[in-house]
Amino acid sequence: MLLLSTAADLYWLGRYFSRSQELVDLLLASFKDSSPESLGIPLSITGTWQNFYQQYMTLNVESLAEFFITANNATSLTACLEATRADAQATRGRISGELWVTINSLWLEWQERITHIGTYSDHWASFDWLKQSLQTVQGLVDGYADDETKRFIVIGQLVEALDNAFRKLVTPDAAAPLNTEIAQWAVLLLQRIEPLDKNLWQHTLQHSQNLVQVCQLCLDEDVMMNIQAMQQTLQRLTYSLADAFAA
Repeated sequence: MLLLSTAADLYWLGRYFSRSQELVDLLLASFKDSSPESLGIPLSITGTWQNFYQQYMTLNVESLAEFFITANNATSLTACLEATRADAQATRGRISGELWVTINSLWLEWQERITHIGTYSDHWASFDWLKQSLQTVQGLVDGYADDETKRFIVIGQLVEALDNAFRKLVTPDAAAPLNTEIAQWAVLLLQRIEPLDKNLWQHTLQHSQNLVQVCQLCLDEDVMMNIQAMQQTLQRLTYSLADAFAA
């Protein structure tokens, strides 16, 4: 039986790890395009436009990469990786030694790399290395037996995936005008995720069922195909929560 604090650490391990994956993918896509519109997407999704322009005068690949590397930026890759490592360290008694060593080594290597990043090629190489390294960690998580340890990591990953997907949904895109009605439902979903996040252990399966209902309302509007993928993710979350709280 897991201690409450250990379950919470595993959950946040999953969330911060998944957040790192989403962010590095987002940044690599923005760097590849490198248009002003593309470079602005990570700032829009993370809600950090104001913070960015408090530190930089111009938006380009170099300034964007530096912003999302900086340790004092709470939304940066460095902050997410540090939090992932801290939660892994706190749960060393539950996760495998291989998973801990891999996460810790990733963190140490990232610290070394960011001290030498200076050019576009450095940014691309380091972020691409990080993407590959995170995939290695994901492979170790996927290889776990379906026990309580894996279950709470996966719950964290699923909640983070939902949060990220619906933030994308409410982020205006010139190529796809925002559907205000769908945006309202997405905001409602985010509001429902937040209490689940803060009081995870006090909530029952009813919360994930409510999330599914909200998602179905979005699907009735025949919007983007990724909403269908989100419904599947919500259903996976429902099953994971059912297993986790079964007692």
